[in-house]
Amino acid sequence: MDFDSLPPRQKEVVKQIAKLSQEHGYPPTLAELASALGLRNRMTVHQHVVALKRKGVVQWEPGLNRSLRIVDAVSADSETPQTDFSVKAAKDNVARLPLAGTIAAGRPLDAVGSDDYLDIESGFAQSGCYALKIKGDSMIDDGIFDGDFVIVKPNPSPQNGEIVVVLLDDGSATLKRFYKEKGRFRLQPANQNMDPIIVDSANQLQIQGTVVGLFRKMS
Repeated sequence: MDFDSLPPRQKEVVKQIAKLSQEHGYPPTLAELASALGLRNRMTVHQHVVALKRKGVVQWEPGLNRSLRIVDAVSADSETPQTDFSVKAAKDNVARLPLAGTIAAGRPLDAVGSDDYLDIESGFAQSGCYALKIKGDSMIDDGIFDGDFVIVKPNPSPQNGEIVVVLLDDGSATLKRFYKEKGRFRLQPANQNMDPIIVDSANQLQIQGTVVGLFRKMS
C-alpha cells in the first residue's frame, strides 16, 4: 500500500506511530497514540488502526500492548522521510534476539533456559530485549498461543494492564497481565476458564519485563 494514497488522517496516524516508536524505542499503545493525536476517544484511533492493518500498512495484535508496528516503508518521494519509520518489513532487516527460554502462559513453571536465537525484525532489536517461547494457553484471549514467541523489554515498573514476565518467590515464572490493587498484585490470565494469581506482597514477585511484541512462526 502506497503511503501517499492514504487519507490525510490515516497518514497522521502512521506518522505518529513512527514518531513515538523512534522516541521511545518501542511501539505505542492505542491510548498513547490517541493522546499524541489529540483524540479523547480511543475508539477513533482503533478504527484507523484496523483500517491501516486491513490495508497492510501496520501489523497489530488486538489486546496485546505495544504490538503496533509499521510494515510498509514510505517511498522516497513521499512527504514523509523514510527515516521516520523505525520498523520495516522483516524480510528487509533481520536481527537476532536471544531466545532466553520458555515461559508459562498457564500454571507457573520453572523457566527453561536456551542458548538459541530468534531471527526477527530489527525494529525489535532494542537494547536488552529478548524472546521467550510460550507454553500453555492462559493468554489465548489476548491472541497469545502455545508455541508463540513474545518479545520482552526489561521493565521493573509496568503499568496496570500490561502483559509482563513475572518471577514468583518459589522460583517459577509466568506470563500474565499485571494489576496492582489495594496493596496486593493480581496476575490476570486472558482465559475465562482460569483464575488469577494473587500475590500479597511485592517481596513475593519480581517483574522481569513487559511484552512489546509477538512473533508466530507460520508452518
